[in-house]
Amino acid sequence: MKKLRIVAVLCVAVAFVACKSTEVAPEPNSFADSASNQKPQPEVQPTPGTKPGTEDFAAANQSLLERLDEARARAVEADAQSYYPKEFADAETKGKWVRNEVQKRPDRDFSADIRDSIARYDALAKAAEAQRMRKRVDDMDFSSLDRSAYDAGAAALDKFAQDDTGAAQLADATAAYDSYKELLNKGFVALAGKERNAALEAKKQADSVRAGVAQKEAYEKAADRFKRADSDYVTKSIEAAYEGYKAAKETFAGLYESVSVSRAAAQAAIERAKQRAAESARYAASADEIAPLTGIVQGIEDENAVLLEEDDLPNPEDAVIDVDTGATAEAAGSAAAEAIAAEEAANGGVQ
Repeated sequence: MKKLRIVAVLCVAVAFVACKSTEVAPEPNSFADSASNQKPQPEVQPTPGTKPGTEDFAAANQSLLERLDEARARAVEADAQSYYPKEFADAETKGKWVRNEVQKRPDRDFSADIRDSIARYDALAKAAEAQRMRKRVDDMDFSSLDRSAYDAGAAALDKFAQDDTGAAQLADATAAYDSYKELLNKGFVALAGKERNAALEAKKQADSVRAGVAQKEAYEKAADRFKRADSDYVTKSIEAAYEGYKAAKETFAGLYESVSVSRAAAQAAIERAKQRAAESARYAASADEIAPLTGIVQGIEDENAVLLEEDDLPNPEDAVIDVDTGATAEAAGSAAAEAIAAEEAANGGVQ
């Protein structure tokens, strides 16, 4: 009997070992697990009020995938693939993988992987914009205004290209973007102030030839452009303000030139008409001496007759748009004056 019990125990032990050796390893649930086949994702804790294993993540996954599509579209629009082909390809690979996994297992929680893909695309869009701003800084020779900010931006872009997670990429791309934006604002703040003054001077010239009457639509658009530039300047969108003032200035200057030419041509025509009228008057006076007319002659109006109704033209001054009053305009004017004064002081009083 003792031998029988030993044999039975041995059989049970062998069966247990055999069962353990045939267990199937858990299927990977993330892009990193799929690539390395290392430790699995931790189990998702059930939400309060639900039984373990009954959670449905399908709707949440689908919502995040829609955000992923939007993030990818932003990266494509920013031309990120041209600036960072490798990083864009990596984001594409990760995005394709997570979409396939969600399609195969829609009820599993893939939020971490989808959010990582979203961050990768957002980082690419930000980094591409930072690269464009760096070129703008170089073209405008603004790097000397704050060399530490310029170097910090370059270092952040270098690190972005080496990061291996979406969150890290987005943090470094944002840091680079902020550094170059700060530099552009510093560089354009005085330039924008000068452009504002130049635009106001061009508007005065346009008003002197009554451009608001002669070319009303173009004049109003230039005034609106100036006002938007003031708003940009006050809200620290300095480069946009610079471009707005510049556009308004060029339009006002163009109006002054074109209206001046038209007015000169009209004045010349008036002078010619006066000359012809004077010659006709001299001829009529001479003819009247030779053969004066008496009585009412058909075809000739009485000298007191009103030939044309009185013109009812609007006052040209009413067409002038005031762009330099109001809270926004006053704030922009003050900021421009301060920026120009600060630049002159930094340059030793030389403009």
